[in-house]
Amino acid sequence: MHTQISPTVPELCHMAARLVADETGVPLSEVLHACRLARPVSATRALAMYLAHVGLGLPMSAVGRAFGRHRSTVAHACRTVEERRETARWDRKVSELEARMIRALAQVPAGEALHAA
Repeated sequence: MHTQISPTVPELCHMAARLVADETGVPLSEVLHACRLARPVSATRALAMYLAHVGLGLPMSAVGRAFGRHRSTVAHACRTVEERRETARWDRKVSELEARMIRALAQVPAGEALHAA
């Protein structure tokens, strides 16, 4: 009997954060930082939380824990990103990031966990 290992919520959130950090040029360490930091950093973090919750279907409370934030912060981030999706250019960017994240996740071999490196 083969036991399949699924990526953990923190690993999935880290994957979303890394993808958005790479896309925006904001250092991953700042996206994951415990403090709010500058607006570009918090906007990048909000997008990563949105991708984890909406793109991957993770519960807001779990995403909040993974990012060191409260569930209500994740809810606010998701509302903010959704409101901005009314702009066609932003909507295309978010859609592309969602697709890239799903493709990256699909490339993880069955039975292997992600490594948050």
